[in-house]
Amino acid sequence: MSESRHGRGRVVLGSLAIVALAGCASMEEPKKMTTAQAIAERQELMKSQGASLRAIQEKVKTGQIQAIATDAEAIAKSATKIDALFPPGSLDPNTSRAKPEIWQKWPEFQELSKGLAAKANALAATARTGNAQATSAAVTEFGKTACGACHTPFRGPEIKK
Repeated sequence: MSESRHGRGRVVLGSLAIVALAGCASMEEPKKMTTAQAIAERQELMKSQGASLRAIQEKVKTGQIQAIATDAEAIAKSATKIDALFPPGSLDPNTSRAKPEIWQKWPEFQELSKGLAAKANALAATARTGNAQATSAAVTEFGKTACGACHTPFRGPEIKK
């Protein structure tokens, strides 16, 4: 019986080793994005955030205060993806409004993207209280201090096509 236990133990340990090795083998470096891919993905993310902000503003107008939380949470979640969508040098003045200052002031840019997530989560928490006045004020402040804080220094003018 003891020999049988040792045999099963070896099988289990061997199986665990194989699973661990397979897991390590499947861990790849993150895929490098081309400039065009990075620009397209971040523009899609920003459009999604803009749509969420418009939905939030509409819900304030119609008194759907607690429903704002879902949109704010979507912004918070997407904000965690921002930094990865700005790989160094992903500039194209013909398709992107990103300014070189993003990479020149990278730590500041990162703080603003983290701040966006934190402020969106705070907005969601305020909305969940159902307090229309506080939520309305938080929405106004959010637009200025979360979105505008990054767009003003790091986003260039509209691209004329």
